[in-house]
Amino acid sequence: MPEKPPDPKLKNLEFRAKLPQIMRMFAIGGIAVTLIAVGIGFYLNFGKEDFRMKGLKELQLSKDVIAEFDRYERRENDGENLNYLIKADKVRTFSDNHQELENIFLQVFDKNSETFDQITAEQAIYVPDKDNSKSFTAFFAGDVKIVSRDGLNVKTDQLTYKKATEIAEAEEYIEFSRENVKGSAIGAIVKTREKELELLRDVDITAFGSDDGELKSIEVANITSGKAFFDQQGQRISFTEQVHIDVVPKPGSGENLQPTSIDAQKAEAIFVDKELDRIDLSGNVFVHQKPQESGGKWSKTRANRAIAEIEKEVKRLELFENVEIETSTGSDQPTRVKTGYALYQKDADRFELKNGVEIVTAKGGEPTTIRSQNAIFEQSNGRIFLNGNAEIVQASEYVSGDHITAYLVKNNQLKSANVKGNAFLKQSTPERATEVSAAELNAIFGEDQKLLSANTLGKSTATMIPARSAEYTRVSMSVPQAIRLNFIAGSLDKMETQGRTTISLESPVSGEDSSNKKLIADTVRTFWNDGGTDLTRAEAVGTAELEIIPHKNTVASYKTNVYAPRFDCEFFSGNNAKLCSATGSAKAVRKPTAARTDRGTQTLTSDKMDAFFSEQTKDLDRFEAVGNAKFNELDRNGIADRIAFTTGDSTVRLRGGEPTLWDSQARIKSGEIDWNTNAERSFFRDKVSTTYYSQKKTGGATPFRDLNSPVFLTANAAEIDHKTEVAVYTGNARAWQDNNYVRADRLTISQKEGRLNGEGSVQSLLYDAKRKENGREISVPVYASSDRLIYIKDKNFIQYAGNADIRQQPDRITAGVANIYLNDKNEVTLTVAEQHVLITQPGRKASGSYAKYDAVDESVILRGDPARIEDKENGTSQAAQMTVFMRENRVIAEGKTPDSNSQRIRSVYKVKND
Repeated sequence: MPEKPPDPKLKNLEFRAKLPQIMRMFAIGGIAVTLIAVGIGFYLNFGKEDFRMKGLKELQLSKDVIAEFDRYERRENDGENLNYLIKADKVRTFSDNHQELENIFLQVFDKNSETFDQITAEQAIYVPDKDNSKSFTAFFAGDVKIVSRDGLNVKTDQLTYKKATEIAEAEEYIEFSRENVKGSAIGAIVKTREKELELLRDVDITAFGSDDGELKSIEVANITSGKAFFDQQGQRISFTEQVHIDVVPKPGSGENLQPTSIDAQKAEAIFVDKELDRIDLSGNVFVHQKPQESGGKWSKTRANRAIAEIEKEVKRLELFENVEIETSTGSDQPTRVKTGYALYQKDADRFELKNGVEIVTAKGGEPTTIRSQNAIFEQSNGRIFLNGNAEIVQASEYVSGDHITAYLVKNNQLKSANVKGNAFLKQSTPERATEVSAAELNAIFGEDQKLLSANTLGKSTATMIPARSAEYTRVSMSVPQAIRLNFIAGSLDKMETQGRTTISLESPVSGEDSSNKKLIADTVRTFWNDGGTDLTRAEAVGTAELEIIPHKNTVASYKTNVYAPRFDCEFFSGNNAKLCSATGSAKAVRKPTAARTDRGTQTLTSDKMDAFFSEQTKDLDRFEAVGNAKFNELDRNGIADRIAFTTGDSTVRLRGGEPTLWDSQARIKSGEIDWNTNAERSFFRDKVSTTYYSQKKTGGATPFRDLNSPVFLTANAAEIDHKTEVAVYTGNARAWQDNNYVRADRLTISQKEGRLNGEGSVQSLLYDAKRKENGREISVPVYASSDRLIYIKDKNFIQYAGNADIRQQPDRITAGVANIYLNDKNEVTLTVAEQHVLITQPGRKASGSYAKYDAVDESVILRGDPARIEDKENGTSQAAQMTVFMRENRVIAEGKTPDSNSQRIRSVYKVKND
């Protein structure tokens, strides 16, 4: 054996290690992600019972020993400084110059010989390179231990080092530790030239907390993976294949430090200037952060990839693809986040979520779901910005729009939401759904996470959709400016609008006598019952309009519009209109839905107006108009202090003040007027007073002479059929023009027939009779009475029937029937009396069964059985027929008549005494 064995150039093999580093923890709004990056760097110069290295088996080493030493020791100095020290119990040198050492002890010193790295092993083989004397391969086996100058301890059974490549490889189980960090793996490759370390399988690294430094907040941290890679020059550490990280912080170390578990296919830590800059997790990343104590916060995070940027602490975290985050406190339901991408910036405490976002939070069993295409969450400010198909679903409330800004309070509870662009709000109850849409919407939630209020801006609509459509009216509202909704205990309490508002009420009944309604005004307020299920009242203010639209257009249906400065409406259960009260110059306009000549637009006006609706049909039941009330249809008008119009019988009832009905023909006043617009009949009671604007307007049905002068009628009651133009006046009925009149218990005017009928206690002064006195012609009024009267215009004929009594001073005719014939001037031309005719003049009396008076020659043809004349001066005459010339004091008697045989003529003359 030579005195000095071959120099293995141990100086070129140097072992150093940099201890694992526990990266600082970071939290994402109660969702904490803790990453551990462990870095190990090796610098090696040189390497069980049996050598099992693959490289050793491939070598063909000599078995010829040429030298052998016991208790071998060698030192190599550089001047006064010791470079390395090697000891062995035994050294053998073989013919091919390779060496085998037993129980080797190796120390490699720094340049000042103050610190060293140390390797011990049961055996070692040194094989020089045949082609390069400075190159070699070293094999270590059996209880290989490495202690670095900075405190790193490594244990393994096999270690190979090749000087040519400067690669050290451990093929079997390896353990390492330094201070409060320990670890293990199966197989390791150290590339000293590249300053790279690769742990090949079953990597397991554990770090324990310290009293100070970077690990002072950590109780214990552990990382396992299939492989690990440490690149000192690239300042990069990678863990791959089923990476699992567990971190347990010390109790009371801070709210942001929580027990955390991390799973991923790959974890990578990037350093800049030896400071951790970024951590990259990829491949089914899962982070589970557990509470430090009972009732504390916990979280779960999943993603395909996560990147954390660090500056002494985590400044920025990125999560990629299929990101899922779950967090909770105590026994509360967890908050879950799903997204395609997540970015966290710690300085701003801000999250940016992209590519589809879903956040689900829950408290007390009521989940809140937030969705959007992209989202920004400012945790410290408690704000979430949702962009693109944004929506929030919370119990019975749903909010959506193009953009939503949500404000959160403690436990990430929703406090308010501002929605812009296609804003939509929906609240659902078992009874109904409330939907609100607008350009912009603001919703405020209470501590119980139920809606307190919702306000819209811009063109807006609100709809209440009943669940029981057969019972509830659907309520919808549209407005150009704003809607304000208030809720109590999550139930709708009232709504108020700004801008020209339309409320639509869609009735559940769709029969011929049912209708939908619209309430329109500048501002509308609605009030709901305690449960928020039924509309109780509504206030419409400012140029208000109520529109009533029938479901079916029939010959009997009308579309109704009511106008007023203000409406106050009340509702039956089921949102069905009960009453709408209009105040301040109200006007109702009813237009027939089907054209008909006898129907026209109906208009009702008054100072105040109430519209009542039927609970059964849901249609308009009646109007009650008060104060200067007026009703109009076609040519007909009615006024009164109060007007009630009922749709069931189409009757206008005029009451109070001086009820008046008029058209182009006449005006009628009465204490009470009932006008049936459908039947076109009117009923008048109490002091009826009618004025026909002229005799022409009566159709000539009254026997008055002046065609252009008005005709007046009064009675206790009246009934007019406007369709047939027949008017019946009863109870002290009286008609007159100027000095001419007719009165009776009952007067019937038939305009189309030009006929007047009088019944009961008829009295009249209808015409004059011409008479010559003292050589000149004078008109003498003719008074008549009877039980009945008939006037026929076309015949210029008047009949007095039953106790007829005609008086033309000083003459008088009584009979059972008297027929009067008039000329165009309404002057009597002929009078025919029948049945118990009696004619009286001063000093003369005539009787018979028939009398014919000719007004032209003032003669009377008297017939009877016999006809009889009694003259106080001249005596008595009787005959079958006698002609009396009343102004000539002359009588012609005849024995027969056209209807009878001849009779005897008898005369008795009085003899005057001279």
